[in-house]
Amino acid sequence: MLLPVLHFFNDGYLAAMPLILPFASEEFALSLGVVGLLGSLLSFSGIILAIPAGVTASKFGALRLLSMAVLFYSLGFLILGLSSGVITVVLAFIIASIAFGIFHPLAFSAVAKASQHSSLGRQMGIFAATGDIGRIAFASAVTFIIGLTSWRFTSLLYAAAAAALFITSIFLSRGKNVAGRSNDEKGKKKINAAILKNSTFMLANASSLLDAFANSSLFIFIPFLLTFRGIDAAFIGSFTSIFFIGNLSGKVIMGRLTDRIGQERLFICCELFIFISLIMLALSPSVMVISALAFILGFFTKGTVPITSTMIAQSVGNDEYESAYSVNSLSTSIANTAAPLFFGVLADFLGVQAIFFACAVAALCAALPSIILLKRKNSGCNVKAI
Repeated sequence: MLLPVLHFFNDGYLAAMPLILPFASEEFALSLGVVGLLGSLLSFSGIILAIPAGVTASKFGALRLLSMAVLFYSLGFLILGLSSGVITVVLAFIIASIAFGIFHPLAFSAVAKASQHSSLGRQMGIFAATGDIGRIAFASAVTFIIGLTSWRFTSLLYAAAAAALFITSIFLSRGKNVAGRSNDEKGKKKINAAILKNSTFMLANASSLLDAFANSSLFIFIPFLLTFRGIDAAFIGSFTSIFFIGNLSGKVIMGRLTDRIGQERLFICCELFIFISLIMLALSPSVMVISALAFILGFFTKGTVPITSTMIAQSVGNDEYESAYSVNSLSTSIANTAAPLFFGVLADFLGVQAIFFACAVAALCAALPSIILLKRKNSGCNVKAI
């Protein structure tokens, strides 16, 4: 029960922090390039921590390590609320990024281990959706609280709430290990490098990486697109919540469809819908159309999460889950880190709309590895061997 609760707060805090930036940027005169850098910093630690997180969890227990993520969010919001300039804002995002880096590879590995093969997509979708419930709640609340108080007070309030959750989770997780390992398994401290020779895994991982590059930055830059369209800043949290409601719906529904339709076909269809929706979002001047597209984009961009998670799990054996998700988290963290910085600089030169055109192209590229997987599967090739 504690694992879904931690996911709820982890993703909620991850969503809330960038939403403070449009308000803080007025005080610190942040450019979109700097905003992109800050978004990249949130993902950067995943490059460094994805592999060590799996190793550390085998020694100390995954649930205890997942609880530590909340502490880093608390410290990040505390520093953000007390920040005196751009440097301290950057420091706040670096510290918060540590939570992002250690949470998802361990959490998804735990879900995969606890799920039946025939219902893996549904279980991945349900678990992923708990994070989006947190995103919806925190995204709606953050701008509302800022409107009533200030962005600094809101940051400190979130820091205090995270600290309280950390203390509670440490108390509840004593003696527990969500990964359910035996003593012999706890002794295995090396990531299995053999999966890098598994072509099925590598193609699935490539689709996941490109999908992350195309989609991970959208929730950071959608508020700035809304501002560009002249929408009142007080409503930004509501529009972003529509995006997160789409996230929630997409993860639950796509998780179920994955088990019925097959992950490759469903993933390709999602990327095509993402491509079309991003082009429309960049061009549309209508607030109502943008709202509808925010939901549609949220549905398909995060609907790919249970699909790619299932693709990763089914490309390896049960004893390779932790290795596979650690490598996948490393890959997607690289994409998540590079994308906001790249798109932020692009926007500084070409405008905020250019972000959504570029993301659309990246979504098409993400479908290519899955097309190869689907053709190999249909032809009956052994795709696990190079």
